[in-house]
Amino acid sequence: MGMMYSWATKEYILWQMTWAQLLLYINEGLSQKYPQAERQNAKKAVEMTYDELAAKREELRHQYGKID
Repeated sequence: MGMMYSWATKEYILWQMTWAQLLLYINEGLSQKYPQAERQNAKKAVEMTYDELAAKREELRHQYGKID
């Protein structure tokens, strides 16, 4: 999301943008980072079974390691 407003500090975003501008900033940034075609086949967490969620959790733990 930094490519959209690379000049904007966190303080500027927090204190100067309206709620609507902030949501637009986040939504546009996420759509650029994760294109629609990539998200189309992804299952939502509420649609997954416990075993699928547990496997996804383990995959993320393996990918990122221990987070303190």
